[in-house]
Amino acid sequence: MKKARKFETTVQFQYMQTPPIQQFDALMSRMVARPNDTEESSFAQKKSYLLGIFALFGIVSFMTFLTWQLELTILTNYGLALLAFFGLQFVLFITLRRGLKWFVVVSNTYNILLTFWAILKLGGITHSGGLIFVGLTCVVYSMIYPSTRMLWWTFLLYVGTLVIAGFLHAKLVPAAEMVPWKNQLLFVLNSFWLSANILILVFFVYRNQAEIAKLKAQRLQEADEMKTRMFANIAHEFRTPLTIIGGMAELMQEDPVHQHRERTEAIQRNANKLLRLVNQMLNLARLEAGSLPLNLVQSDVATFIKYVFNSFKGLSEHRKVRLHYLPENQSLMMDFDPEKMEEMLGNLLSNALKYTPAGGDVYLNFHASPDLFTLHVKDTGVGIPADKLGYIFDRFYRVEGEQQRYEEGSGIGLTLVREYVQLMGGQISVQSKSGEGSEFTISLPVTNRVAVQKVQTTIVPAPKPETVDLTPFFDEKEKETMPQLLVIEDNPELSQYLQVVLGPKFRLLISNDGEEGIQKAIELLPDLILSDVMMPKKDGYEVCRTLKKDFRTSHIPIVLLTARADAASRIIGMEQGADAYLTKPFNKRELLVCLRNLFVLREKLRIKYSAHSDAKDNSHTLGMDEVFKQKANSILEDNYTNEAFGIEELYHALGVSRVQLHRKLMALTGQSASHFIRSFRLEKSTQMLLTTTKSVSEIAYETGFSDANYFSRVFAQAYGVPPSDVRKGTTRTAA
Repeated sequence: MKKARKFETTVQFQYMQTPPIQQFDALMSRMVARPNDTEESSFAQKKSYLLGIFALFGIVSFMTFLTWQLELTILTNYGLALLAFFGLQFVLFITLRRGLKWFVVVSNTYNILLTFWAILKLGGITHSGGLIFVGLTCVVYSMIYPSTRMLWWTFLLYVGTLVIAGFLHAKLVPAAEMVPWKNQLLFVLNSFWLSANILILVFFVYRNQAEIAKLKAQRLQEADEMKTRMFANIAHEFRTPLTIIGGMAELMQEDPVHQHRERTEAIQRNANKLLRLVNQMLNLARLEAGSLPLNLVQSDVATFIKYVFNSFKGLSEHRKVRLHYLPENQSLMMDFDPEKMEEMLGNLLSNALKYTPAGGDVYLNFHASPDLFTLHVKDTGVGIPADKLGYIFDRFYRVEGEQQRYEEGSGIGLTLVREYVQLMGGQISVQSKSGEGSEFTISLPVTNRVAVQKVQTTIVPAPKPETVDLTPFFDEKEKETMPQLLVIEDNPELSQYLQVVLGPKFRLLISNDGEEGIQKAIELLPDLILSDVMMPKKDGYEVCRTLKKDFRTSHIPIVLLTARADAASRIIGMEQGADAYLTKPFNKRELLVCLRNLFVLREKLRIKYSAHSDAKDNSHTLGMDEVFKQKANSILEDNYTNEAFGIEELYHALGVSRVQLHRKLMALTGQSASHFIRSFRLEKSTQMLLTTTKSVSEIAYETGFSDANYFSRVFAQAYGVPPSDVRKGTTRTAA
């Protein structure tokens, strides 16, 4: 449910530009806001009502002071009565903050009747100093609120008092205090301020309606964006299980015997996951339509909760999170719906385990009074930001931020929990601090109306990620010749399927989230990377962006694998530097061909880089790989004459580790770091042999070789001829 603070920050008077007025507007927002304010128009109407009280109090105070100075006792008493009523209105309204319609009805009725009394006491309409306009102001003021009955009541009451005053006019005696000049003065003043007040109210109504229309447009845009996120989340929840089901079925067709049981179990698990998701969506639709029945039984709810709690022990052990069961009642007979209670507890416990890091704690406790049952689920996880607490029970809403990890989920779990709680006549609330954890509290009425019935406690344990090894075995020597592929995928079963598909073609490295994937990519420098997009800690876009901006890993081709099939998501992926983008469920052959083509392309580029060249790149922009190679060549250009300059000095100068330098050069040039340095020196020696008359020994020493014989030997290995023959060939050509 949207909280009132949303309106405090969004419903502002745009024509109010000065800070003091904005502060006054914020003060009024705090005065009238309630947690269940769900409509912008209702909130704005309460603010306009409060603003009207402030304005009228000021004007009536001035007029009352003036009538007191003019010794007009009737009008002074009339003003004091209005001020007293305004003060009472203000106190009651900011205390209750609701019942606006009745406040307006009572206020208008009181004002019109009190004005009618004052007109009669003063001797009729023509001797009232313009009080006739007060009733007209009440009628105009009623137009702010979209209530036809309120408007008609105010109008008829006003017209009725005018008719009665008109009929009684001949019988009324003008008050002695209301002399003609005072009557004319007050008529002019009342006409002026009441007309100005009406003008301001009309102006406010139109501006307020424009603001409401703008806010509704913003809400529609937000709803559209939420719907887009919802479809992306739902697609992810459907596509991932469908990928596993389709992939395992294809593997079983290719090999009906090998690991048949493991593959059929994977298909069954993911089919059940899809079924649970469909059932949740259907239940939510039935709840909104009011057609979901409540199947109450009277049983021991404490025993039932314990069984549900125990079903999550396996999942908590897998995630290395401590579960604590702290009931204050060992037994409690009450009416409840077992199916809905299980789903409520399951959602709260699974969410707590999802968003609590390893080593954290999750607590479940409950207590009961004769009339109320209260249950608490508390965790020490990442928590929920304060500005997002008001949205977490909205359909398909997911908290996104730096501290929130992406976890599988449709975004309807908490919505169902709230709807179930309300269906049982209870309430749910949440308290949370970002970085410290969250606590959900459910309160249900304790009743014993239905028949006692034993609840079946055959609850299926909460599913935990399976770790069955489906990867085929290969000989280590055979694996050494395969390209190295880093797979970054948070879904364990999909990761296992990818290992089955890719294992015969690649040496695999596995990461369970984006953060770990980035670390492994930088440390191990694989030949290829295959990454999911929606993952915990860091998503695939951030993985791609980080690795492509790091010169150590910029050369590695990255394939993004995701359930987000829309064009916008594909464009985002490509903008982050992804080399390819495949959607789930994917075709196994397409994935293999895509990876093979990227690897072949990388090999071609490596051959291109394997030859040293001092020529400058003529392109306007240089890729990270070109920049790295130019930087390495520049460092060698400055230091190749120094025979002490070797691998250690080069990787220190480049700011990388020895292993990273080796893997980067192997990926770009096919040469180790030592061969890369030696090839650079040999190229320099070749240039000197062709352009100078220095001896071979002098050239060897000047290009960083400490041994002339070693120089001649490696030169002959590299070019097929000794260095002396290169010079002889040049001399003969010149002759």
